[in-house]
Formats: sequence, structure tokens, C-alpha cells
Amino acid sequence: MAQILILGGAGFIGSNLAKRLSSSHEVHVVDDLSGGDIRNIKDVPCTFHHADYRYFDLLPLMPHIIFHFACQKMIYSIEEPFRDLEVNTKGTLRILEYCRKYDVPLIYVSSGSVYGNPTVFPTPEDYPCRPESPYGVSKWMAEEYCRLYHRMYGLDVKIVRPSSVYGPNQRRFGVVTRFILQALNNEPFTIEGDGNQRRAFTYVDDFIDGFLTVWLKGKSGETYNIAGDVPYSINELAEIVSDVVRVPLKKIYVPRKKGDLNLTHPSIRKMENLGWIPKVDLREGVKQTLDWILNEDIESFIY
Repeated sequence: MAQILILGGAGFIGSNLAKRLSSSHEVHVVDDLSGGDIRNIKDVPCTFHHADYRYFDLLPLMPHIIFHFACQKMIYSIEEPFRDLEVNTKGTLRILEYCRKYDVPLIYVSSGSVYGNPTVFPTPEDYPCRPESPYGVSKWMAEEYCRLYHRMYGLDVKIVRPSSVYGPNQRRFGVVTRFILQALNNEPFTIEGDGNQRRAFTYVDDFIDGFLTVWLKGKSGETYNIAGDVPYSINELAEIVSDVVRVPLKKIYVPRKKGDLNLTHPSIRKMENLGWIPKVDLREGVKQTLDWILNEDIESFIY
């Protein structure tokens, strides 16, 4: 049984990982609840530490491995670029120093936003990155520190880049959750821009399967995209949600946010070579997310 530390483990994806691992490992979760939610882990047998991961004393724990999900969310990035730097980059550097000193393996959760607006699709991990937001820059810098610590110190560190993950425990900001809530509340779907921007949506269970595959089979020092295999436009997503929830399709178009990308379609060939492929298509993922939302307090969601 491994002692696993999940930074940001009360957040959407981290809590799903904690749930998956808690039956066979000793799981510790560190989260300041600025973006996470304690309800996400209320039924998960883990030890919760309410703290900002940048200042949490790791020495008493001495985990066997660290899974690093903690970050400042992209939605705040344009307004708070300095906080992106402090939380996403400098905080990660502190964790790398701890891992170097005590020889603790690390899996760093980056973001597909590091690519910016690429011109090659599907986009491979070695494509030159040119982020289009402070969030993307901060994640890219953290990646570079991870690679540097691998080269200089031989640190066992792996990097994963999620793409538009959605599903249960996503209580705020995700477009899939927002559309479902708008449909349930008989509100029109709020679509930024013309809705033709496309995303490789990834159901959270598929992401967790991919993450664990990287942990067990991935190569140290390598980067892996974990993404859905088919990109959908935001307009197509609205049509699917409308059909699944069984409400008329009503849309309102609003200006796009700065830093919004036209197309995200990462290559998953490296993951396929490890034996992983996504299994849940968008329609089925929306159905499963709807089932989860219907068992929650809808008034508590932020969308």
C-alpha cells in the first residue's frame, strides 16, 4: 500500500482520483478549497489537510509519490496573472525542491492550454508551445522546471496534459456542467463567440484511467496528452445536451474571453502506445454527468 499525496485533491479531477485510489492506498489530500469542494471527498476514505499547498509542511507525511493537481484556475488568469505565477509556477518549484531533496516521484498535471493555437492536428506533445494566456504560460513554465529537475537531478517526474475534462464533481465553471444546469433551469445556453471553437472533451473516468496508466507505465521525464479522440464544437455540445436533457435548443451568443482557443485536439498516440484509449463518448459522458447533477443540490453550483 502506497502513501499517496494529492495536491488539489478536493478539486474536480483530484477528488475523482482520490476516490479511485482510496480503496487500495493511503491517500492524503491537500486543498485550500479555493477551487475545490469538501463535498467532493465527503465519502472518500482519505486524510484531508485544509491548507494552501505552497505552505503545507510535507515533512511529517513523507509520501511515496505526489500527484500535483493544485493550481490557479484559468478563468481568473487574465485578471490575476501574478497569482498564476505564484501558485502555478513558483508553488510547483517548491514541490520539485521537496521531491529532489527526499527523492519523491512526482506526476505534474499541466494543461493542453500550453499549446496555444497550434497549426498541427492532432497536436503531439513535442509541438512547440506558444501559450495564449497567463495561465498557459504559468503551466508551461512549471513543465519546464519539471523537465529541468529530471535532467539535472534525475528526478522521477512525469507530466500529463489534460484536455477539457468534464464529469461528476465538476461543480463550477466547466462548459458541460454549465450547459446541463442551464437546460435544467430552462435557460438558454450561453455560448462564447460563434460556438465553432472545438474541444477534445474528456470524460473524467477516462482521464483517471489515463493518469493511472502514466503512473504505472509512463516513462520518467516524458509528457503525455490525455484527451478525447474526437473534437466537438461548442455548438455541437449544446445540441447534445439539449437532446439528452430533452429541452428545446435555445442559445445566446456572447463575446469570447481573451485567451480562448480555436481548436484543441491533442494527439493521444503516446497514450495509445501505453495501452490507453478513451472509452466514453461525449453523449454518454453528458448522460452520466446529468445523472450525477440530478442527485446534487443544484442551487450550490457556480456556473
